[in-house]
Amino acid sequence: MEAEGVMRKRLLPRSKQAGEDASPASRSPVTRSPQPGVSLLSPHHRLPVPSPSSSSSPVTIWFPYTRERPWLTFTTEVNLLWWLALALSFLTRFWRIDFPHYVVFDEVHFGKFASYYLTRTFFFDVHPPLGKLIFAALGYSTGFNGSFLFTTIGLEYPHEVPFVLMRSASGLAGSLLVPCIYQIMVELGFSHRAAFLASLFTILDNSLIIQSRVIMLDSFVIFLSYLSVLCYLKFYHLRHRPFSGEWHRGLIYTGLSLGTLLGVKYTGLLGLGCVGLLTLCDLWQLIADTTIDLLDFLLHFLLRGVYMLGIPLVISLILFFIHFTVLTNSGPGNAFVSKPFRNTLIGTVETTSEPIHLSPNTTLLRYGSHVSLKSTDALCWLHSHPHLYPLKYPDDRGSSYQQQVTCYEFADINNLWEVRRPLGPGGVAGAGSDSHDPVRNKDLVELVHINTSKILNSHDVAAPLTPTHQEVAGYVNYSSQFVPHLEWRLEVTGVPDGSPVFHERGKLKLKLIHEHSKQTLACTGKRLPEWAFQQYEVVTERDVSSTTAVWSLEDVVLPPPSNATAWAEEERLIREKTQNPGTGSAKSEDEDDDSQETLNFWEKYVELQVHMATAHGNLGEHQFGATPHNWPLMGKLLPYWLDEKGNAQVTLIGNPVMWWVASVGIVVFLAVTAVHLLRRRREIFDLPHGEMAEFHQWWTSGSVLLVGWLAHYLPYFLLSRVLFLHHYLPAVPFKLMLLAAVCEHFYAWLKRCG
Repeated sequence: MEAEGVMRKRLLPRSKQAGEDASPASRSPVTRSPQPGVSLLSPHHRLPVPSPSSSSSPVTIWFPYTRERPWLTFTTEVNLLWWLALALSFLTRFWRIDFPHYVVFDEVHFGKFASYYLTRTFFFDVHPPLGKLIFAALGYSTGFNGSFLFTTIGLEYPHEVPFVLMRSASGLAGSLLVPCIYQIMVELGFSHRAAFLASLFTILDNSLIIQSRVIMLDSFVIFLSYLSVLCYLKFYHLRHRPFSGEWHRGLIYTGLSLGTLLGVKYTGLLGLGCVGLLTLCDLWQLIADTTIDLLDFLLHFLLRGVYMLGIPLVISLILFFIHFTVLTNSGPGNAFVSKPFRNTLIGTVETTSEPIHLSPNTTLLRYGSHVSLKSTDALCWLHSHPHLYPLKYPDDRGSSYQQQVTCYEFADINNLWEVRRPLGPGGVAGAGSDSHDPVRNKDLVELVHINTSKILNSHDVAAPLTPTHQEVAGYVNYSSQFVPHLEWRLEVTGVPDGSPVFHERGKLKLKLIHEHSKQTLACTGKRLPEWAFQQYEVVTERDVSSTTAVWSLEDVVLPPPSNATAWAEEERLIREKTQNPGTGSAKSEDEDDDSQETLNFWEKYVELQVHMATAHGNLGEHQFGATPHNWPLMGKLLPYWLDEKGNAQVTLIGNPVMWWVASVGIVVFLAVTAVHLLRRRREIFDLPHGEMAEFHQWWTSGSVLLVGWLAHYLPYFLLSRVLFLHHYLPAVPFKLMLLAAVCEHFYAWLKRCG
């Protein structure tokens, strides 16, 4: 009862608490009634006094609200602009990402490579493994077995191919790019308003959206490039706490970002160069700091090198170890690597409808044999198919309009040619042309394409990509006035003239000299456009000593013997009579046999890097290729997909307004900066101290963005390989961020003027 009395006393109005015996005159009159809808448990609400008509007993509250503060609390700030930008980026990248349900542009390559990983089939590509491993892992997670090979653009996806999930990997990278852009602007000292504007420009750029919706590597490259810059900027702000735990973590994050970037594409070297320039500027500032002794400066330099170069190297080794561990079966990549490398692979690839093998009964090369010839320089096979050279090339040069002869990287039935004696005048068979006599060094031969029956020919017509050389074609008899020149002189390395040629797979090196022009058959290593399916160009060139003119005899299918016993006896007698010396000879039994030689991981790693660098430089022309000077103003678009049944299409195109205005923004930034520096040189200081500091921050941070754009753009002028518009995309966000910085500068200027 005593506790209840205390409770009631606490709940009484102040007039009641003054005392029960207080006179009516001393009590404050009650004129306010309780407000409806207000909880009686609110700590800020004063309990009302009952009206005169109500009972005089006080109100009893059994569960009063405690005023004690929670002892486990935290506060947080939510940047709504950052989250809004992130939400918009996910919306634009993932909305209808399943469209189209067809293979788009380079999905034919990277989707196919993912399938090869799932079937553990060895392949060759000029890019490192990480991006393709990501696509393969996503396919594996859904049970996809790699049976679909993404062979052609426009091929409809079967239901078992998880192409939406694979595209979502690119979509995720493209979406996460936007918050990176926002945070880079903040780290550089720009306002959140400018950061959101730069993010909005990135969100609304069509090219970045499209590239984030396909199974390609560029979205990974762009995101990781800017993540690397962001990590280094965050590390830069820790420069006043050197060698602390946070300082080391900042460098580690930068190294990891650069390592994953280089694990996707070697064009990530441009991102490494951009971060490297920031590092040099950072070290240049440290040199001027007299509080840092020489030993500490050397430690700064050494640790940056270890983290930013050592970590990427370790990541590269790990990725290629996974690459070699997964790809254990022979495949189309065999053509690009050495025999000891191939010996580490399991099995033999079957890519043709007929067996291609060396007969176990004989190694003597005979007329009538079906052979394949491989370029020892470009690592591709002499190839033809029933497609003609275009009547006119883009530079208005004409062609022979005859059947294309190319060099193809993969084993194929269209790589087979029959070695036969030349036909006599008027197409009449020459003496002995129906026999299967041994082929002898310096013989005149004709090469007949097995599948199309066209004969290898060359004539005084300029080659498609190398006009200084002659075109090579499969002869098409359009007119009797067109004189063919079909004879080629076989020159085998290390075999005496007139001696029979013994064949051993891959060991026999030869040249084919065109008898009419005295030029040699060669592969230039340049890729032909789409009309030739991007295969390599084959020509005849005057320099018969050129390394591009050496071919190896790879596969031989001998004609069926009329008398196997007689053939074997003939070969035995010829072998005894003439042992061909040198490379083309049959090996004696006491010679070392290196057929079982293999490579260890380090040797395979080095060999593959060399082949990747060589192949990367041999990418030739493409009808949709674009030179770097066309990129800033979007001079040439890049079609990705066209619906054969309707008008729908996918084309890589940027936002024209933003691309053009951003290009103008670069000029404006340079002009404003130049005027400012000239005025300072003339000792004109008409800006207040605070505004002067703001301007200094603006042009130094803007210079970082300008250097980033240049670092991702200018190096492409040094490359001779084919380039596309999507190679420019890593530079685009730098340009858009600089545009946002210019907009903020003029907004502040107008605000001051107003």
